[in-house]
Amino acid sequence: MAPMKKLPPILAVLLTALLLPAFAGPAWAAKPPLRVTVSILPQVWFAERIGGDRIQVQAMVGPGHSPATFEPTSRQMADLERSTVFFSVGVPFENGLLRRIAGLKNALPIHGPRPQEGHGHHSHDGHHHHDDLDPHFWLDPMQAAAMADTMAHVLAQLDPPHAADYRQRAAELRQEMIALRREIEGVLEPVRGRSFFVYHPAYGHFAAAFGLRQEAIEVGGREPGPRQLAQTIERIKEQGARVIVVQPQFSRKSAESISRATGAVLLPLDPLATAYTENLRHIATELATALQGERP
Repeated sequence: MAPMKKLPPILAVLLTALLLPAFAGPAWAAKPPLRVTVSILPQVWFAERIGGDRIQVQAMVGPGHSPATFEPTSRQMADLERSTVFFSVGVPFENGLLRRIAGLKNALPIHGPRPQEGHGHHSHDGHHHHDDLDPHFWLDPMQAAAMADTMAHVLAQLDPPHAADYRQRAAELRQEMIALRREIEGVLEPVRGRSFFVYHPAYGHFAAAFGLRQEAIEVGGREPGPRQLAQTIERIKEQGARVIVVQPQFSRKSAESISRATGAVLLPLDPLATAYTENLRHIATELATALQGERP
């Protein structure tokens, strides 16, 4: 029997490349990234920092939309059903969303951090309304770090081979948040203890973290009535406030009326911006500049 001819080297390489995956089986197939859904854009920043290329993350509430009034589309619900996990934050639209998630065919794990005690909307009489808490806890860097820790813990459970990576990134991110907190404390130190007027009261946690005090114009998430509007105008004049913080996701109509009556300038700040550290620095710098221009 004639000996078999040797294959040319190039053909041998090609044949090996074609046949090896078939014999190797599923062990050779890389696991697809985890599909992560979050409620708001700041969560995207944290999830991507923790998950890296092991996750694909999407936010339910996109740019320009408010979590207070948002309604998910049917396409978003379909995408949500294909998700591996959903991270909530306690914003208003989630109340209805969680009920809809319960009705999905595929059980979807839901995880949300337990933020520190909420900060109510401060009124001029010095009391807090604890029935209407501020959910924007991520504006406190240390509470944001706790949110990242939760993400890392959950992702480690869902993807054990990469658990150490998730935990390491969370630890690094916590140190970054500590440094950010110290940096912002320095920026706001000259105005520590001061109050600032804000139309939509999203800065209770930020104010508490950095020794400030927000005074809300909205009452219970509703537009102020004529009497409340007149009282607010009087308070702004009495305190010599030069700015009113407004949010791009909400109408400025009433805030513009107050601005015309008092001469206070509208200062747009966005608690829902994606770029977390840059945005928090921006908020701190703008508030420090505004408050230093007001009389104590």
